[in-house]
Amino acid sequence: MRYLAAMLMAIFSTSSSAEWVQFALGTTGPAYYDKSRIRDLGNGVISVWEKFVVTDDVLKKSIEMDPSFKDYRYTVTRGNINCNEHKFARTAMYAYSTNRAPFFSYSYTEKDIEYIDIVPQSMSEELMTLLCPKK
Repeated sequence: MRYLAAMLMAIFSTSSSAEWVQFALGTTGPAYYDKSRIRDLGNGVISVWEKFVVTDDVLKKSIEMDPSFKDYRYTVTRGNINCNEHKFARTAMYAYSTNRAPFFSYSYTEKDIEYIDIVPQSMSEELMTLLCPKK
């Protein structure tokens, strides 16, 4: 229980200093990355936090399909971009409600982190283009 409390405190204490920059507009809404929390992990890999906000129209349709979405507002994820190999891996995911409380969270274990190809003309490619060093 103390671990969970510490994790929640860490999430909320860092979110207040976030510097969200919009990098794409997807079919469900805008996508942002946190400019203040980009980390160089070495070997051409960077870690980045992303935030995905759904439009009111998408939220309304989601609630019609599943009423449990009524308090959903946005998702924050952490991922790694391998700039050298053009691959991406999701490492954590948190869904937040209207009162900014996480109602879903998942952190991938090291063995579950899987790098996949970054699809051309995708939001991941847009993010990679913005954040990876130019060669």
